[in-house]
Amino acid sequence: MYRVTANLSRWAILYAVFCKLVYSSRLEAANPFPPPTLHPKSQGLGVIFDNLERDVQDAARNGSSPWLNDITSFSVAVTSTTQTLWTTSYTAPILGNYSNGPPTTMSDQSYFRIASISKVFTVLAILLQEKAGNCSLRDPISRHVSELNERAGADPHTAEWDSITLETLASQLSGIPREYGQCDMTDPLTDRVYRFDDPVDIGLPPVYDSDVPPCGRNRPGTRPCSRKEILDGLMKLPPSFEPNYKATYSNLAFVLLGFALENMTGLEYADVVRSSIFDPLGMERASLARPPDTEGIIPSLPNDWNVDVGTYGSTGGIYTTASDLALFARSVLAKNLLDTTTTNAWFHPRSFSSSWSFAYGMPWEIFRTSDMLPDSDRIQTIFTKGGALNGYFSQLLLIPEYNLGLVVLVAGDGHATRWLREKVLKLLIPAVEQIARDQAASKLSGSYMSNDATINSSTTFEVSGSRGLVLTSWLSNGTDFLAQYGDMSNPKRKRGHVQLTPSNVSRGKNSEVWRAAYVLDELLPSDEIVNANLIVDVDIFSYASRSLEEFVFELDDSGRATKVTLPGFRITLDRQADRETLDAFVRLREPMKPLGLTY
Repeated sequence: MYRVTANLSRWAILYAVFCKLVYSSRLEAANPFPPPTLHPKSQGLGVIFDNLERDVQDAARNGSSPWLNDITSFSVAVTSTTQTLWTTSYTAPILGNYSNGPPTTMSDQSYFRIASISKVFTVLAILLQEKAGNCSLRDPISRHVSELNERAGADPHTAEWDSITLETLASQLSGIPREYGQCDMTDPLTDRVYRFDDPVDIGLPPVYDSDVPPCGRNRPGTRPCSRKEILDGLMKLPPSFEPNYKATYSNLAFVLLGFALENMTGLEYADVVRSSIFDPLGMERASLARPPDTEGIIPSLPNDWNVDVGTYGSTGGIYTTASDLALFARSVLAKNLLDTTTTNAWFHPRSFSSSWSFAYGMPWEIFRTSDMLPDSDRIQTIFTKGGALNGYFSQLLLIPEYNLGLVVLVAGDGHATRWLREKVLKLLIPAVEQIARDQAASKLSGSYMSNDATINSSTTFEVSGSRGLVLTSWLSNGTDFLAQYGDMSNPKRKRGHVQLTPSNVSRGKNSEVWRAAYVLDELLPSDEIVNANLIVDVDIFSYASRSLEEFVFELDDSGRATKVTLPGFRITLDRQADRETLDAFVRLREPMKPLGLTY
């Protein structure tokens, strides 16, 4: 066998050092733990949910809330991938007009309008059609909405439809206008929102009736726009941006996706989402048709409960409940309708925004924050979609790191939406993080040794707070390989540690693959403009084509590791059963206190 000398090539070491130092920092690895298994009474969650129930209901009932509690109803649900963990509801003392009797008792089964959260269903329907082979995200929209090819009479500066794909539309990168026939200042309802009686009063010029959209305005007696009217109107509108230049919100983009779905399937949009999403998931209380008034929440202020949005159904027309939307959230997180690869791709951002902390997805509104954990600056990602119609405000939030979903539905004062969202996140996330740490420690922490007495090889892992799983001891055939690995990765001897992160792949049944990286405890000082301080590279060191940084844990039926294989070292180590030995290596921090809530 070819023997590799201890004195590795100087240039090879310098190259590895360059890679490690450029891509490492004190910033902790994203997703350092596998998603925890959560139940309503999981370690401390029962107390958290009791506190949430008390605080939320007290704020709503005692007038201490920052919203108008006498006209605001809401329903909130928290879900894991397997079940709803907690739900709460509140009925405002003053409700709107019900046409067929008083409302039923408010609960997570009460209907709300979810407005633009409907866009998530539209994108999922497109992904399912791609899975069935009926389209590709790269298809131009003109392939599925043939009327867009008919340019006769169109504005010479209208959008180049052959350059706008299904993915471009779903990612808010199409550059086409936001609306047609909606939110127009010729609409008296829009005028009331902005507090003027006549557009001319605020300096706008008079316009001809022929310039006013003939449909779609939210006022009595005005009908929704037909498919033809939408497409005819689009042909007269210049784009806001060129395709793929800059993300900007467009409801029309999702109207076009709805038209494309109808052409692909031969069904009305309502039947597309019913047959491909609602029915397979068991969402029995989700519909494009207005439910009976008695089963919904109708606020007392002007609202869109009765408004027929027509062709805007694919952008904001769904009625549903907190219970069914929580069911949808856990189905997405559990990858029940899409395979893992497609779901992972669906969660990737499609474009940046003007904020460091926000990116656009398909159609996710993606927030990144380092403020959710009181003892860590670790960056966490929340995939959200919000919605708003007159009188209705909604938010869907998914946190794949924890396999956690949050639903907030409000009828009344929209200020309640933000307060409820922040209250739940700030109390819940530290507790869920602690569960993830404890479960990882129980599953993996401890000492692993060779069962061959002639081979002095062992590893020791511990969970080190929010950093996750770290290597604290690493012997290979009597050699302190932890020190050797540190020298190869970091010859300047900056303080650091060996961090392991889950790779979300397995090597057969009941196994988990993790990968190591050397991470500096302090950021490297630098005045460079182009400088990266993050972990983006793994498997730097290999030996005879096998990674020295791969660790494969073998789990028993209870999910607890019994062995770890180091493929690069061609060895399997057994977990030591001595409880005292294991406990010595598990040093968890004190449970985190919830973050303070600022009103």
